[in-house]
Amino acid sequence: MPAARPRASAVRVAALYVGALVVEFRGTLLTALAAVALGAAAFLATPLATLGGRTPSLHQAAFAAWMALFGQIVHNPPDTVLLEVLHAVYPVVGFVVLGEGLVRFALLMTSRRRGERAWIRVMASTHRDHVVVCGVGHLGLRVVEELCRRGDAVVVVERDPTARFLPAVRALGVPALVADMRDDSVLRDAGVERARAVVVATNDDMGNLEVALDARRMNPKVQVLVRFYDQAIAAKIRAAFGFDDAFSSAALAAPTIADRVRPAAAG
Repeated sequence: MPAARPRASAVRVAALYVGALVVEFRGTLLTALAAVALGAAAFLATPLATLGGRTPSLHQAAFAAWMALFGQIVHNPPDTVLLEVLHAVYPVVGFVVLGEGLVRFALLMTSRRRGERAWIRVMASTHRDHVVVCGVGHLGLRVVEELCRRGDAVVVVERDPTARFLPAVRALGVPALVADMRDDSVLRDAGVERARAVVVATNDDMGNLEVALDARRMNPKVQVLVRFYDQAIAAKIRAAFGFDDAFSSAALAAPTIADRVRPAAAG
């Protein structure tokens, strides 16, 4: 048995999750921040009776604007028409923006627990210059293990939800997208357009060829390494389609394939 990859540190995993959530909810977060900033500006421009005719400090104004999104009036009654309008409108903004964000977050957490496509797409969206491995049979798993041991970021695509080695891939902390790799949207969810390399390692030669061509079409700069059963056919396909490598698993061991993936650029 190959040596298992050391577990990523809790801090690194937490940072990865937070980064994924920030990317996914950036629209909601930016809208909420913009609403707080505009509301704070309105409070800063208004002398308030509750403060003895003084304008609030920056943090007091920001807090009042934030609470207004939840329908809470910190300085009551509002001293100007502008603040009256703000308190009338902001609860609706909060319900639409924050409420929608909370619902999406709950659905995403459910998707994460089940390992569904929505969460994997979010995780893959945080990767740049990574390696997409299609198919996790014996060969695919060994390639994933070698890449992880080398420190490369990896995203896996596997069509069969009952595939024997899926639990082993997930135990390595690798996002595993269970879907048909021949679907363009699946490759996009795996981040092929941002990937450094694609390794296609299923037992389906025609499916492998289709995915390899799709990956090159979607990302002309991606390195494509594709498996075929017959080494002679593999060599002809490599020459005909200009793939970086077309290999037979009978001729090449998984560590050799992993070593052929270009390392990430320095910096």
